Amino acid sequence: MDKSSIRLRRIVISAVFLSISLVLKTAFSFQIPLFGQNGMSIGISGIFSILPSILFGPVYGAVTSGLSDLLGHFLKPMGPFIPLMTLIAAAGGWIRGFLWKILRKRDVRRMRIAVAVLSVLMLLSGICNMVFLSADGIDKSFYGRVRMDDIHMDRMHFVSRLLVERTMNMKDPSGNLATYLFFATTGLIGSAAFGILLLVLDLLISRKIRSDREGGQMMPLLLAMIGSGLAVTTLNTFVMREMVYTSWKVLPFVVLWIPRIIEEILANTVKTYFVAVLLGALNQQGGMKEILS
Repeated sequence: MDKSSIRLRRIVISAVFLSISLVLKTAFSFQIPLFGQNGMSIGISGIFSILPSILFGPVYGAVTSGLSDLLGHFLKPMGPFIPLMTLIAAAGGWIRGFLWKILRKRDVRRMRIAVAVLSVLMLLSGICNMVFLSADGIDKSFYGRVRMDDIHMDRMHFVSRLLVERTMNMKDPSGNLATYLFFATTGLIGSAAFGILLLVLDLLISRKIRSDREGGQMMPLLLAMIGSGLAVTTLNTFVMREMVYTSWKVLPFVVLWIPRIIEEILANTVKTYFVAVLLGALNQQGGMKEILS
């Protein structure tokens, strides 16, 4: 089969998945309020808009995800139309396809070991930072309790000295220190917990997939799905906070971001399972080679 025929087949199949996604988005999706606004969208339509990026690569994923967001808005509006959000959705489809493309052929065992090692290192770093910062008395109220002239950084541990040096000359030292403290402690521990969660999900979902081939691909598929989802959710949260819901500006970004990230991880875990099942069904029926060739 020549390249033009292959390209046409992929476009047609992507269009079919897009149509299914739009039908499901119109009939079976809803919004969950977050701080008085429509903050989180729940539905199963994403399963089908995801498939082109997994089957055909980043370009097909970007086009399908972008069109799904654009057409889905006009079929079932859930707030003002923001072109930037559509571009972010398209970028998410591209990122998903790109991550899957580079991860699917990697050694899964090494990937699991790398995730485990990084998770342990981040967990230990977060705990050590907590201990050192606590010993030095560095917390959110540090600048409110200590005058600038009374700060003696030579007596501090490395991480405390680094954060104080970084923030003491900023316009809002207390606010910036609170942000750095979050990432140096809770952020690292949370990232470690996320890595451990990935390993657990990989183990649980792999056992549910009968095909050894698909079961062995769960870790790269999880990383591609959740990685792209986290990128999209982070960008969407920023856009919604800065451009859509002005009432959100009084809240720290992290307060808005964490519940949406948790929802994104849970939703993408469920989607990963169904995508793996569909891929396994295509393999068993011999349809995968026909679609990709």
